[in-house]
Amino acid sequence: MTTHSLVVPLEVADVHRVRLKWASRYSQQDLAQVVAEAPGLSQWMPHTGEYLVAGRWRHRDEVVAILEVTTGPNTVRLIDHLAEAAAAQGKRLVVITEQQERRSPLFYAEAQMILLEQILVYEAVIFSLPRGTGRLRYERVTRDDPFVLGELRELDHQAFSWLWWNSEEEFAEYLSDPRVDVYLGRDQHGRAVSYVGVTRMRGWGHLDRLAVAPADQGQGYGRESLEWAVQVLGSRGARRVALSTQARNVRSRRMYERFGFRRAPAFDYDIYGRWLGDPVPLE
Repeated sequence: MTTHSLVVPLEVADVHRVRLKWASRYSQQDLAQVVAEAPGLSQWMPHTGEYLVAGRWRHRDEVVAILEVTTGPNTVRLIDHLAEAAAAQGKRLVVITEQQERRSPLFYAEAQMILLEQILVYEAVIFSLPRGTGRLRYERVTRDDPFVLGELRELDHQAFSWLWWNSEEEFAEYLSDPRVDVYLGRDQHGRAVSYVGVTRMRGWGHLDRLAVAPADQGQGYGRESLEWAVQVLGSRGARRVALSTQARNVRSRRMYERFGFRRAPAFDYDIYGRWLGDPVPLE
């Protein structure tokens, strides 16, 4: 192999040599931080300038996300080198999101990636606030109560598939955002049966998470928790609410549509992944 075709890990000391593509989401300083936080994962070809930026997926140590990659003759080679480096570090999965750009099926086949999730985006306009006369009592979650945080993580891992689990670090960063509200929904016995997480923006809001414990599903707690989330956002000035859900989650999609949410397909996106060992069921 000639030096002109050499793929090597991108080091912080070499970041200043990288010519970022014109539509890059990174500055040189931002790129250096990503490389420092996930050493050995980002790859580049010094002689051609092609590069791949990689980091943790949602603060998950076992999942690597391709954050940015140049399009060229060596894109798949860069991904192969990332997969090799990630496997050596004990990672389980490499993911890449397809949102605005569209890649060919041949690209994913050559990169040994399969479609993991199709994410659908919904929006609704708030005309009036729900009454909020349900059976659950909602308790706001803060970073200061380890026991409640433990309940939140347990419920999160019960309700969502492995790919979507929130790590302790993810929850810590999420709860530190002043725009975020997270609530546990407790039944009459004090059990945590649901939780919602919302982010308030100027004039609109986003429903980030809605979960109901598997043992308590089918009892209307999802609809009730959705009403609570919309009530929270509406009372804080939101007049429009957006959310996303997996295409395969038919039950949730029906609930959102019955509530009044409508598809916003221009914002849909797909997640592809390359397993570095035995796949984990995502159902």
